[in-house]
Amino acid sequence: RYAEEKEDEFADFKFDAAAIDNIVGNARKEGRSFLFAHEGQDVMKIIGISVPKSIVATNIESAVKSSADIGYPVVMKVVSKDILHKSDAGGIALDLDNEQEVIAAYEAIMRNCRANVPRAVIEGVAISEMVPNGTEMIVGARIDGSFGPTVMVGLGGIYVEVMKDVSFRAVPLGRREIMEMIKEIRSYPLLLGVRGEKIRDINILVDTIIKIGSVIRNCKGISDIEINPLVLYEQGMGARAVDVRIILSREER
Repeated sequence: RYAEEKEDEFADFKFDAAAIDNIVGNARKEGRSFLFAHEGQDVMKIIGISVPKSIVATNIESAVKSSADIGYPVVMKVVSKDILHKSDAGGIALDLDNEQEVIAAYEAIMRNCRANVPRAVIEGVAISEMVPNGTEMIVGARIDGSFGPTVMVGLGGIYVEVMKDVSFRAVPLGRREIMEMIKEIRSYPLLLGVRGEKIRDINILVDTIIKIGSVIRNCKGISDIEINPLVLYEQGMGARAVDVRIILSREER
């Protein structure tokens, strides 16, 4: 038993913590308690988690150009420190297929956000590629008042609020314990392939949990990380962190 436990060594991931601290520091200078979506994507890139191609556009002309550069279809999301819940403010447009749709979406987002959050300072819009469909997971990490640094995994996308199919652990963890955590979720059979689908890239899911667990343990300026959805593809095809929310600590831990 002891030998088994010893085998499952704590999995830690070495990364450029100074680069992440720099992103956090810039957000604090602007008086923000969270990172913008594109900054969250930058954090993902630092720790080697794949994200969709994305460009921040500050006007309608650059929105059109950025969309063409990325390649249709694209997603558009408002960028504003005053708007954390973008969908509630009407700040998101999906599946835009051409220049006309991009122009219409840009105008609609500006109109909606000004109506719903009148005092919001809008920096621009983030244009991102639409990623292929896969199995949508949620992966999170936070500082828990009782347990300290913890990680979470579950079925993601729109189902997370309804199904609440998630599993938690305190970190650090070994790979075997992370697999046990993943197997606890009721929707685990979906990852093994149902109705002729191929098995999902579970190794990448384990790696993602290790990586964000390492960030929450080592970056004192961050209190919460949530990737929802992490779109998981078939074995060998990896995953994409589509939406990343990072909340900053009230003070340095």
